[in-house]
Amino acid sequence: MSTLGIKDALKQWNSNDWCLGFILFFSIVYSPIVPIGFIIWTLTFWRKIKRKNYSFWKSLEFLFIVYYLLLVIGMGWTQNLDVGLFKLENKFSFLLFPILFYFSNFTVRRSAILNIILFSSCFSLLIYEIIAVFKSIYYPENNHWGYFKDVLFSPFMHRGYYAFYLVLASLICHAKVYYINKPKFYTLLFIFISFGVLQTLSKAGILSWLLLNIILFASTMIRKKKLKTMLLFAGVLTFSLFLFLNLNSSIKERFEKIPLSSQDIKLKHNNSTESNQARILMWNASLVSINKSPFLGYGTGDDITILEMQNAIDDNQNIATLKLNSHNQFFTTTLQIGVFGLFILIGIFLKSWWDFFRGKQLISLLISFCFFCNFLVESFLERQAGIVLFCVLLISLSQKNTSEKQVITVENKI
Repeated sequence: MSTLGIKDALKQWNSNDWCLGFILFFSIVYSPIVPIGFIIWTLTFWRKIKRKNYSFWKSLEFLFIVYYLLLVIGMGWTQNLDVGLFKLENKFSFLLFPILFYFSNFTVRRSAILNIILFSSCFSLLIYEIIAVFKSIYYPENNHWGYFKDVLFSPFMHRGYYAFYLVLASLICHAKVYYINKPKFYTLLFIFISFGVLQTLSKAGILSWLLLNIILFASTMIRKKKLKTMLLFAGVLTFSLFLFLNLNSSIKERFEKIPLSSQDIKLKHNNSTESNQARILMWNASLVSINKSPFLGYGTGDDITILEMQNAIDDNQNIATLKLNSHNQFFTTTLQIGVFGLFILIGIFLKSWWDFFRGKQLISLLISFCFFCNFLVESFLERQAGIVLFCVLLISLSQKNTSEKQVITVENKI
């Protein structure tokens, strides 16, 4: 979209659009101020109130509300009321956003939503690179080049979550290579974002980046005939991966540990806290605990306490003292509110996939699938950094606009 086109689109935005844009942008740049967007939206949404022309009971918004209500019900048998109340407060977006979204009137398009994610990711990545340069110059005695990677690289967000959002940005940027008349610019931007993913040293982020970009490339190759552009991008993707994996020993080391640490692992009497073994031990403790109370779970605030107790029973004392969560959102949900909560969570994904597939929204489908993949290795909804964008992005991108002029696919206008 041209600069003039962007300005014209922004002039048409109403207060609801600006609040949504604020939430999307700062969810990646600096999440502590995101509640400001919700507050302003709550105070102003009634000015643009307009019910949608589809059944609320069959919508994605309804499933998010049901999930939240199950967490409220789960407070009835939780032993840790303070923890449960904190989780309800943390996940309040599941209740508030669907209601606000259903009754608000939007002019913002799906392409604008994706552009905000891309811009905020690039902006935050540039800020992090500048911070790393500054610290490496003025505080070299502490870590020097260590500021450019791992946990020190993303000071405002956990590196796993940040890597995930950079992966989403890479997909959006990747698609623009084929659909916008600036393939070289977006190819360079894709390299910048991809380098950021690798700097986080997040195994889940790197694997998601590789898998989803290959899927996008293969899908586009089947449908498009831009052979030169695609060959160039394939070369860039392959060379970047080869270069970073061979030059960055930290990345190689983290992936080499996976088969070594998970081979012949002891599920009991294990004092290791290595990250790969820790995940396997937490998954095992989760499955054992779920089998003891599959239907109701243990209550909204009790999942970590139950896992701590199970690891103590299994004599995995070091893991028990760390008080880790399941590192799998599906396990965490089942521990909290049982299989009914698990069915609703899976239903959210199935509904979004159906909506995106039916609407031929490939990027949106890949974004939802990326969430799903990360839910398998991380309790993604136990941090504010994961909750807001999961709720906001899936509902926003699945929205059926009331005007046919507003209905566009990502493929056409990304």
